Amino acid sequence: MLACDSDPQVRMKEDRMKVTGSCFCGDIRFEGEVNENAIGVCHCRDCQIFSGSAFRLSCGADPTLFKFTQGTPSYFDKSTDSGRVRRMAFCGRCGTHLASLPASERDYGYVSIRIACTDQFDQITPRVEVFCKSRVKWMEPLQGSEEFDEMPDMAILGEDQ
Repeated sequence: MLACDSDPQVRMKEDRMKVTGSCFCGDIRFEGEVNENAIGVCHCRDCQIFSGSAFRLSCGADPTLFKFTQGTPSYFDKSTDSGRVRRMAFCGRCGTHLASLPASERDYGYVSIRIACTDQFDQITPRVEVFCKSRVKWMEPLQGSEEFDEMPDMAILGEDQ
């Protein structure tokens, strides 16, 4: 499924970056530590619709290293193509989509933080592209990123879960 020459079993040691962020109106704030190997562009149809764009930029974080520090988000549960349920967190006042989370503690666990909401937006560089089979035809692959036709196992990206 990889569209690059690198071996998916060979990965750099997981690098972490602390991020903080908020919704557009500022009612909700969050903080977390993201896996820099799991920063990417998603071309799936759900992300295209949720973002109102051709793709969405997200970064993966361990749920134990992520928390809302101000306000309480609203949630919408979404079933994925794999059958897993992801809990979409957004601001009930301004509508900003902040992250998706495991729907419960027993579900497949990682938090997907929306990069555009972070205070470190200009310091975060995508390393992977997922659901490339749904990428719009007019968009070229990102230079230097790994490409996956679907969502890879998070262990490939350095997440243990």
